[in-house]
Parts: sequence; C-alpha cells; structure tokens
Amino acid sequence: MVQVVMDTTTGMTRREFDQSGITMIPLYVRDGDKVYREQVDIFPDEFYRRERAGFVYETAQTNPADLVSVFKPIVEAGDEVVCVLISSAISGSVNAAHVAAQMLGAEDRITIVDSLESGYGEAYLGHTAKKMADAGENRDEIVRALADIRSRTRTYFIMESLKWLFHGGRLTGAQYFVGSVIKLNPIVWFDEAGRMTSYDKTRTLKVAKDHMRQLVAECGKNGVEAATLHWPDNLDEAQGFHTEMEKILQVPVSYTKLSCVLGVHTGPDLLGPCI
Repeated sequence: MVQVVMDTTTGMTRREFDQSGITMIPLYVRDGDKVYREQVDIFPDEFYRRERAGFVYETAQTNPADLVSVFKPIVEAGDEVVCVLISSAISGSVNAAHVAAQMLGAEDRITIVDSLESGYGEAYLGHTAKKMADAGENRDEIVRALADIRSRTRTYFIMESLKWLFHGGRLTGAQYFVGSVIKLNPIVWFDEAGRMTSYDKTRTLKVAKDHMRQLVAECGKNGVEAATLHWPDNLDEAQGFHTEMEKILQVPVSYTKLSCVLGVHTGPDLLGPCI
C-alpha cells in the first residue's frame, strides 16, 4: 500500500489531514528564540493577527529527524511512501526528506515529490496521489501523474506590501527601498523552477488586479481541472475577487487559507489564484 505524506504549507488544517488519510508534516515558523510547529503550536488566525500587530516571523529549517519519525512506522508496516513537499527552491524540506529516506535505508520505498509549489498547488498533488493510491496505483504511476499536473498548475499572488518579501529574504534592502518609493504592488508567482519570484512589477493595486484577471482568464482557456483563491487575513477583499474568478472561469472556485510558513513571506493581505 502507498501512503501519502505532505507538509502543512498546503493550507490544510490538521482535521483536513486526518479526514483525508494523508499524513501531516508540520513545518516551522520562528519568533526570535521561540519555534512553532504549524497546525500544532500555531494556527493561521493567530499568526496573521500577530503579524498585523507588528510581529515579524521567520521560517525555520526542516529537521530530517522529524521526517524519519513520520516515514519509519509506515515503512516498518510494510507500506511505501509518496511524500509531496513545498518547492525545494524556497525550502529545505525536500533535501531533508531525502536525507531521512537515506537514514532509514529506504530510498527504494520512499519517493519524494518536489511540488515546485506550495498551498493548494501542492495540496492538489497530494489529494491526487491519495486517490490513486487508494485505487491501487503504484508509486511510479502516481509520480508520473503528479508531474503532469504540476506542469499545468499556475499560482500567482498579489501582495499589498513588499516588506514581507524583504523580511522573508526574497528581496534585498535596495529592492525593497526602490519598490516602496515607487509604490509597487507586484504579482509574484511560482515559476517553472519552483522559485517564488516576480512575474510583473505593477505600480498600483488596481493595475495588479486587472492583470491578475487576465492571467486567470488565460489559465482557463484550455479548461479548468480545479481552482482556488489563496487568502491570509483579508476575507472581504478575497470574496470580491473570488466572485470575479468564478465569473471568468465559469467553474466553482474554492478558498484556501494561506499557511503560516508562506505568510512569513507574503504578509496578511494577499490574493492568490491557483489554477
């Protein structure tokens, strides 16, 4: 039997992990010397409330020992693992998982899938893997299907402030200063290499939203398998854009609460379509 493992940057709650039968790996955020496990010690509502109050969090490196503790009972039970993780371009989790598999001597039983994404793009891969595993598909078949989905997935973000990208290490001080002076509202995306990088340097939020509508329409031209809107702590704004997405795509669009780990880099005000 193939068991599916994913990290908490999917935006799924602990209850959703339990209900889906997917094993959860909590990732970490840090406030000074205090380290919190997402969906265990800290949750999005509290996290974004504290960000708005001025707290600046950092992410913390994934420990291979954490992954060993997840993988070991699965392998010892005679099962195999498909582990879907946040993009290796923005996190060390994929490398940590490979180290964990080596520590267990189980590289032939554990497949690590670099989602090249996070949030719903990663979650959809994990849910697909779980459905295929339950249907009796083997690891190779699952991995091929995930690679195909991954190549067709697009995730974009509009952020209302550059300071979170700066604090999260995604911008240099000079880039932050210049962007703040000219009041950039950038569109950021996960590019083909899984990097969280600038897609378009728009000057106002209105222009950014206009361009985002065009991107949503472009993504929907060849049909939509699934779509969501990421939001952290700006539900009223998200509801308005969500309505527009459904009108453009002509399919139901879900909501995905942005994880704490991603929120370190984006802040509490964001619109993030994933199609």
